[in-house]
Amino acid sequence: MKRWVSADDDTDRSDQVCFEENKGSSMARSASRSRSGATQTRHSQAAALIGQRIVAGEWAVGMALPTEADLSRELDVSRASLREAIKLLAGKGLLSSTPRRGTIVQPHANWNRLDVDVLVWQTSGGATKSFVKDLFELRRMIEPEAAALAALRATPEQRAAIAESFEAMANAEDIQLSIDADLAFHRAIVRATNNVLLAAFQPAIEASLAVSFKVSRAGNVLLPYTVPMHRAVAEPILAGDADGARKAMIALLDRSETDAESAAVEDKN
Repeated sequence: MKRWVSADDDTDRSDQVCFEENKGSSMARSASRSRSGATQTRHSQAAALIGQRIVAGEWAVGMALPTEADLSRELDVSRASLREAIKLLAGKGLLSSTPRRGTIVQPHANWNRLDVDVLVWQTSGGATKSFVKDLFELRRMIEPEAAALAALRATPEQRAAIAESFEAMANAEDIQLSIDADLAFHRAIVRATNNVLLAAFQPAIEASLAVSFKVSRAGNVLLPYTVPMHRAVAEPILAGDADGARKAMIALLDRSETDAESAAVEDKN
């Protein structure tokens, strides 16, 4: 079912936004985007600009954003698009709006740190050393056990997907192809755990991986140990060796964290 929200602003009808509430229908989502794609682009771009500035500390916790008129003028977007951007950021826990106080930056504890956009914004000015530490602590909590479970539970089709993604990485001729294959490799491992709750975290896990790869491969070169260390993870999974898969994943994360730390920037005081 669709619900149309019309902007109560002095903008044209292109500022109407179609919200697709039936997420099971890809055709309906496509129709929604085709009707309001320009507006969605404007408000998502505005949200990104605001979100980056909040995460960077330009607007501190508890601070009110500029007025709607001033901010829409600064970002060169309509007020309707700005309101949608604020709603988007409120949904990520970065902002709240009240009639008396205006739009306020929320405490860090309220931020959805695993949101795809928030993760990316946190590294837009370069990943800090503390962010890298937190990121790899999270990966260590998930990925070694995921590799072990995949070794025990993967179906023949899932083992084939792991093998195929590894081969794609081994044959990658440039950094982007290597990263794409790397993401597919880790995605296949998580799916092969056949844990439905872990699968629900797949978007957040994949976003954290993408950010991790961005940081650890900042030199945009194919690292010579990437393929051998991923082979060391793939082989025990395919052989059903849970302990071997777990140990190999830990070794891979240790190496990746070393690379990421070398590219990280110092935390701001």
